[in-house]
Amino acid sequence: MAPRRSGGSSSSYFAGSSSVWATETSFSLDEYTPKSLFIAGFAFDILFALAIIGFLIWSCLIRGHNGQTKGVVVALVAWLCAQITTIVYEIFFLAEAVITQYYNIDLMLQVFFSDLAILMVVFVFYNLTHRLLNRLTDSGKPYAAVAIVHWIILGILTAVSLAAWAMYVVVRVRYVQGPYTGLEMFSLDLNKVDGARAILFFVVSLEIFAWVLFAAIKAGSHRFTSRIPIYALLGGSICWFALTLTNAVVYIRYYIEFVFVVPDYLQTALAILQFLFGVGTLVGILLCCQKWRHIDDSIGKPQAATVHYTYGNGQYQYPYQQQFQPYPGQPQPQYPQQYQQHGQPVPVQPYQQQPSPLQK
Repeated sequence: MAPRRSGGSSSSYFAGSSSVWATETSFSLDEYTPKSLFIAGFAFDILFALAIIGFLIWSCLIRGHNGQTKGVVVALVAWLCAQITTIVYEIFFLAEAVITQYYNIDLMLQVFFSDLAILMVVFVFYNLTHRLLNRLTDSGKPYAAVAIVHWIILGILTAVSLAAWAMYVVVRVRYVQGPYTGLEMFSLDLNKVDGARAILFFVVSLEIFAWVLFAAIKAGSHRFTSRIPIYALLGGSICWFALTLTNAVVYIRYYIEFVFVVPDYLQTALAILQFLFGVGTLVGILLCCQKWRHIDDSIGKPQAATVHYTYGNGQYQYPYQQQFQPYPGQPQPQYPQQYQQHGQPVPVQPYQQQPSPLQK
């Protein structure tokens, strides 16, 4: 849920204090009509934080930790920190607290952890998408260029997010200690950069959904022992697309030009949508990670083979288990070449006893 920067707070200086950060600020819900909307949004923020804790426990229980699972853990921790800082900020209003301007540090941390969580979710989606695409070919080389482009895009998103967060920190610091000259125009520039960031994440989420859908359709003609991971990731990408679309629409409508003020009912709706779409996104990602080992269990397993050979007038089959090298340099069992050649059985001369040297 976005921080309520215009939360109806007022300021007054401590007597004899020389620090502007020691300025007292009072919070109140008087400007929220009705107050039940704020309480409803606060309840969904708490529910989402509890859900993230459950997802964090789930991710730690997944066996075979790999790159994308570790990325999920980082994303969950960052998202949980963002929710905690948001809840702390909302408690100030519910308690009608009177605190100093140091509360702005809470807002700075909230934006930082929120951006970090979004970036890590994109990283996890890219990682899983690349693994899906590599399964569609023998070597994965046809999709190597896709991976390079994705990491470049992720670098651009990181740079834009850092720039937007740095500008936000400047706005909060100047809001506390000044100077106020040009602060309004700088805030408008921040809204435009932040809006561009939200639009970029929306476009990237659309691209992620397209690649996962492509992999799901393409996998229909390949030998996958289970498609549950693909369908789970597809559902998660749909929820992620819906969440980023919602944020992009809000930024375009209310923040970029700063013509309208975000209404209270929309703040509550954003908290509800974040809970629904966020839970859907995380369920899809974690289910995909958990079921990934079932996507193709046939790879790496010994394959049964049958040797055909003839003896006299009859044909016999000798089954044996083809072995694979678990490490380089391991000697392989040797089988007579005449048993099989180019996949076709080769006749073998009937057994004939050799004469004894004494009989020559």
